[in-house]
Amino acid sequence: MVEGLTSGQKRAKLRQVHILAAAKDADIDTLEETLTWRRVRGGDEVVSHLDRGKQVFFAVEGEFYAKLQTAFGREVAIRQLSAGSHFGEIAALTDTPRSVAIVADTDGLLAECPAEAFLALMARDGAFATAVAAHLARNVVQLTDRVFELAALETRFRVYAELLRLAASGEAVDRGILIRDAPTHETIAATIGAQREAVNRELRVLANAGLIEQGRRELLILDVDRLRDALRRRAGTTTSDAVDWRL
Repeated sequence: MVEGLTSGQKRAKLRQVHILAAAKDADIDTLEETLTWRRVRGGDEVVSHLDRGKQVFFAVEGEFYAKLQTAFGREVAIRQLSAGSHFGEIAALTDTPRSVAIVADTDGLLAECPAEAFLALMARDGAFATAVAAHLARNVVQLTDRVFELAALETRFRVYAELLRLAASGEAVDRGILIRDAPTHETIAATIGAQREAVNRELRVLANAGLIEQGRRELLILDVDRLRDALRRRAGTTTSDAVDWRL
């Protein structure tokens, strides 16, 4: 439960969810009546892999990861989800078990939406339905690029590609691009299919070369262009690199 939030404050928080940005106030208010608001703590598993739940979640605060785990415990991070993201729509749309687990990386606030309310809004609002479809299409392209990276690139260049993805949603500062609440080296390794030690080594090389600076849960990329040029020389230009997708 979320105590003390007025209807206007809840509407404002929902407006920060990318796929709801263009929805009508009346539709937002109707949707909000169906929602369950949940605070979560870092480390909480919000959704379990293969769970049969159909709810869709709107992340209004916090950072989350979509993950899978092998039978012997190795984790693979599929993608990062920040405030403004949503997840769970695949189960709602396809009536299938959850394809990934969702784990809170930080404390956060979620609005849990019944599948029926989500699907009703899609049927009622063509712009909302298009936003959902466009989000799914972007995910397909980005995951396609990552499959290519895993198959074709050495760890060094997979690290470069992940840093550039992080930079896309980073903060422009005087000296470069600042990534606040940066993922741990272990999480980066799980995301790119590498060992943590290899990621540590590559980040040290970049720091010694003056391309990045690392702090506690912060990462400053000092020269994005050099990273991008090095990756393009090795991999060519991928679709995600060719367009500016920040959602």
